[in-house]
Amino acid sequence: MDFADARWELTANGRVIQEGEIERLNIKPKESINVNIPFKAPELFPNTEYYLKIIFLLGEDNLWGKKGHIIAWDQFKIPFEISDVPQIDVKELGEISLEETEIKIIAKGKMFELFISKNSGVIESYTFKNKELIISDLLPNFWRAQINNDSPRGDIPRDPNQKAEMNWKDASKNRVLRKIHHEQINNNSVRVETEFDIINSDDPLKIIYMIYGDGMIVVLNEIIPSKPMIRFGMQTTIPKEFNYMTWYGRGPHETMFDRKSGAAIGIYSDFIENLTHPYVMPQENGNRTDVRWVSLINKEGTGLLVSDVGGTNLSISVWPYTMEDLESAKHNHELAHRDFITFNIDFKQRGVGGDLPAYALLHRKYRLDKDKKYSYSFFLKGYTKEMGDIDLNAQRKPPKFSDS
Repeated sequence: MDFADARWELTANGRVIQEGEIERLNIKPKESINVNIPFKAPELFPNTEYYLKIIFLLGEDNLWGKKGHIIAWDQFKIPFEISDVPQIDVKELGEISLEETEIKIIAKGKMFELFISKNSGVIESYTFKNKELIISDLLPNFWRAQINNDSPRGDIPRDPNQKAEMNWKDASKNRVLRKIHHEQINNNSVRVETEFDIINSDDPLKIIYMIYGDGMIVVLNEIIPSKPMIRFGMQTTIPKEFNYMTWYGRGPHETMFDRKSGAAIGIYSDFIENLTHPYVMPQENGNRTDVRWVSLINKEGTGLLVSDVGGTNLSISVWPYTMEDLESAKHNHELAHRDFITFNIDFKQRGVGGDLPAYALLHRKYRLDKDKKYSYSFFLKGYTKEMGDIDLNAQRKPPKFSDS
């Protein structure tokens, strides 16, 4: 007879603060009982999520698994009334200077330097404590390396409307900068506003940057697409040395918009080479959903911190190769490992579908529909271990745009 052991754990922002065992249950098929989970109401902290997780494990060895193997789990958010983190007083963030050349907007603080191109309207470079953390343009991105359920992959006919989606591939490359305006709001903050004409939208793509004296950059993206989107996000590259990722979100394995219920909310870490997924045919992979914050650091504990600001949560992926590499390779051994890391900071990409083999059959709630306003924001900032707990740094709430 197989027995199942059960245990529980209570987490605060992904960290276990209480745990215990549940007395072995003796329940017959189709029966149910009430079980008391004896956690104590914890001290409540601002901007903290509390989750209760129930885990069932094999109680003894058998032919297909060893004792302790997890056979089932579920997770529940505890609806405590939590206060919000106060917004940072902009005066606490240090002074910032604003310079400009014919081609660049340059923001400098005591610890950082940021370049925004006046021709492209995007961040070109970000240096924090003399470490260059962003080494290529932080570009809007509406495309993903085609998966097996995306057109035009495969031989089975798809919805003919999917062919029109191909023009999203070059939407970012073909964008036209309509407006760029920058101003120093005060001694501690700079605002840069951009608008772009972009294919598949009758309204401009808007990207706003709020830059603060401590090196924090808040990025706001907004679009109303006239055609369904595949992805709404941003992509850049960072130096190869920042190859250790920690994130607070769903994990540890990859998840997608419509394929994530099997991943628990928690804090996870691993090296980037272990975070990709080697599908038989190279394609979009390694995505992590519902990410509250993510850090990419080197062996000295220095790197880049990105945190959701708007409450939508982020989708994050990192690769040791490019999206173009993924699309051109037919086999995994053909993927070139580059001397940089591709970093995707997304609102979302549409689901992957697959209710029936080969056909996407994407449920409507997992689409990014047309004629709908999409907006998301995040902050990025350099990080060193001397700055203290990553989670506390990620919880810092930037001033409102109107207050800056």
